[in-house]
Amino acid sequence: MLPFKLFLKEEAEEGGQLKHITHAEDRPLMHGHDGFEHAVGALEKAHAHIKAGQQSSNLTMKYDGSPSLVFGHHPKTGKFFVATKSAFNKDPKINHTDKDIEKNHGHAPGLVKTLKHALKHLPKVTPKTGIYQGDLMHHAENKTISESYVNEAVSFTPNTITYTPKDKKEEEKVKKSKVGIVVHQEYHGSDITNMKASPHPDLSKFKEHPDVHLHGAEHDTSKVKHSEENEKTYQKHMAAAKAIHTTHGHKMYSAIHPKHSGDSGHFATYINHTVRTDEVPNVKGFKEHLQRQHEKNIVKVKSEKGKAEKTKQRDTELAHVEKNKGHYENLLAMHHHLHQAKNALVNSLETHEGRYHHHIDGKKSKPEGFVVNHTHNGKEEPTKLVNRAEFAKQNLLKVRK
Repeated sequence: MLPFKLFLKEEAEEGGQLKHITHAEDRPLMHGHDGFEHAVGALEKAHAHIKAGQQSSNLTMKYDGSPSLVFGHHPKTGKFFVATKSAFNKDPKINHTDKDIEKNHGHAPGLVKTLKHALKHLPKVTPKTGIYQGDLMHHAENKTISESYVNEAVSFTPNTITYTPKDKKEEEKVKKSKVGIVVHQEYHGSDITNMKASPHPDLSKFKEHPDVHLHGAEHDTSKVKHSEENEKTYQKHMAAAKAIHTTHGHKMYSAIHPKHSGDSGHFATYINHTVRTDEVPNVKGFKEHLQRQHEKNIVKVKSEKGKAEKTKQRDTELAHVEKNKGHYENLLAMHHHLHQAKNALVNSLETHEGRYHHHIDGKKSKPEGFVVNHTHNGKEEPTKLVNRAEFAKQNLLKVRK
C-alpha cells in the first residue's frame, strides 16, 4: 500500500520537473495565504478560458495513462531513451536499450514490457533533439476489440478509465498503431538534472508514423456548455471563499499547526480520507483523523518513554485544534467553497469529452479531469481540476486495494 501522503500528489513541479499536481481547493490548506491566492488565480484563469471558448495548452485534459513516460534524446549523448519519472531521481534510471530496461525495472515485468514497446516505436516520431513527457495510453498488447460501448470499437484501459475513440479515423489510427501516447510537457535545459518543464510542447516538431498514435492534451472549450446554473454556482462560492479570506486573513492561516499544513501534513491525508468515505471535511472529523493517525504512531513505539512522547504530541495537537476551532472551521469552510466553485467549472468542462468515450468498470464515466497552467509569483505551475467524488475516489480505492 502506498503511504497516505503520496495519494494527494499526482505529478507536481519539483525543481522544475513535473512530478505531481495539486488540487486547486487544497492549496490554502497546504500553503495558507499564498496557497489561497494561487488557487483563486488558477480557478479564475480556467473560468476565463471557458468563457472565451479557447483551445490551448493553458487548459488541458488530464489523461489516465500509465506510466508517465519521459523520453527523447539525451542532451549530453544525443542517444534516444525512455524512462519513467525515475529519470529525475538522484540516481536516474535512463533506458537506451532493452537491457537497460531489464536492469532498471526487472522487478516489474509489466513495466518492462511497456517500456520496450515505447523504446522500439517512439523514436519513429520523436524530434532529434529535446526531451518530452506524456502518458502512455496503449500498446500492441493492451488494446481490445469490444462491443460493450461502441460496436466493434477498439478500446484500451491504461489505468482506471477505459478509452474508446469516438471518431472512425481516430479509431483506425489506434488499431494500426503499436503505441499511443498523449504528450503534455516539453523540457528545456542542458542536463536532465536541471531541466525545466513547460506545459506547452511544440508537437509540430514530431513526425507522423502509423506505428505511433500521438496527440496533445489541449481541451477545446468552444465545445463546452457552460450553463447559467454553473456560472451562478461558481460566482457564489468564489465570493464566499474570498469573504472568508478577507475577513479572517493571516490570523486564520497562522493559527494552523505546522504539522497539519504542508504538502504531506495531516490535512492532506484527511482530505483524501473524506474523498474515499464521501464525508464533508469538518473539524470533528479532522480531530478523529488526527487521533487515528497518532494512535498508529504510538502503537509502533516499544519504549514507554517513546510512547509518552508520542502521546504528548497527540494531546498537544488535539488541544491546539480545539483552542483554534473557529479558525479551523473557517479554513475548511473556505476549502468547501473553493471545491464547489471548481466543481462548477469541471461540470462544464465535462460536457465535452474530447476524442474518447470514457468508462470505468463497464459504466459510463467522465474524463479523469483537467489541468490549468497558471503563473503565480512569476512561476508557471499546473493545478488540478478533478471531480473527486467520481474519479479521484475510484483511483484512491484502487490504489488502496
